[in-house]
Amino acid sequence: MANAGRKHLELGALRDRRAAVILAVVALGVATPLVARLTFPVWVEASALAQVRLLVRLGGLFVLAGAYPAVLVLVRLGLTDVSVYQHRALLRLYPVFCNLFQVLVALDGFLLVVWPERFALPSFWADLLLAVVGVGLLPAVLHQQSWLVGFDPRGVLSARSALGEARPLPSTRTPLDTLDYRVLQLVAQSGSDVAAVMINDMAIGARDLTLRLRKLVALGYLDVVDEQHGPQLTLTSLGTDTLALPVSLFTWQTHDLELLQELASARLALEERQPQKVVVACARCCERLLRGLLAAHEPPVTSVGNKDVGRATLGELVGACRQHRLIGRFEDNIFSALNERRKKIHALQDERPIDDQDAFILYTLTEIAARALLTQPARAEAPPLAAGEGGQGEPTGS
Repeated sequence: MANAGRKHLELGALRDRRAAVILAVVALGVATPLVARLTFPVWVEASALAQVRLLVRLGGLFVLAGAYPAVLVLVRLGLTDVSVYQHRALLRLYPVFCNLFQVLVALDGFLLVVWPERFALPSFWADLLLAVVGVGLLPAVLHQQSWLVGFDPRGVLSARSALGEARPLPSTRTPLDTLDYRVLQLVAQSGSDVAAVMINDMAIGARDLTLRLRKLVALGYLDVVDEQHGPQLTLTSLGTDTLALPVSLFTWQTHDLELLQELASARLALEERQPQKVVVACARCCERLLRGLLAAHEPPVTSVGNKDVGRATLGELVGACRQHRLIGRFEDNIFSALNERRKKIHALQDERPIDDQDAFILYTLTEIAARALLTQPARAEAPPLAAGEGGQGEPTGS
């Protein structure tokens, strides 16, 4: 809590080349009143309409090239306090005002060409210079918007090369956590808009967000591309596959990639409303979980009845785990319910076939079962079940 009352300033951001461009534009914009005063003898003899043109242009440049971006720079450096909503509103309105001003500049140029005797300044070169400045300054600021929102594509991409040069990472149960998953969701929902990513409602600090973006880029979940809209964050195939997994998975203790792939395929099939595929994927997940329990038993269980463990059905695996007391009453009831639901995939003539509701129930039960087994540390043998309690003991159909 030592830093609880201390404001963090981002003065180091001024070393960025993009900051130099914006500050140069701000300096020119703020200087427009002084320029107007110094050139007063040049335009004082112009027509009233020409004077209005000049003052409107200079006033627009003072606001949009000077005052407005100066406020955005102060916010970027942490020298003023604004809410997330206010910051987002400032960033969204600035391009709108710039576009309106550019439309006025275009109309002004049209009037100048059509009726120069009425609208032109006494000096043609002064008029031309003002037109060029009015057209060029504002896009110079808009092109550097990624700096204003605190996004540095080079810094994010440097994490990838730094990871490649580092020593191998120690083995961990998963490289991501739930906040990393939320950042991936944020990038997916933002449509690769870095402003929407950096200025968000996630209640995560800008520095922590930047560190997580660097981590996700380094590990290959995100990529940075520079296209027609400037620097953008994009999801890789690994990132999209990760978003198909439930967020609670990142608190589970498992290295079983096939299990995660089956669970992801079940989630995708559920979203695509393909109940048969959901049933198949969930059954494979449950069978893999139960086979893992049997393999971890001492001594390992290699057969169920007269079958090899690898060929046993879900019902037979549940019975074997119950026999060796590897699952408790809670897990037994869930797996037994899963097995009963799974049987509906082979519906008889007069039975209702499996539908979206059954698929949703099956997927939910699978996630509950996986969480129950994978979030618990290694346990002693589960207490025995009372006779006839907790589901079926005999083998079920395939």
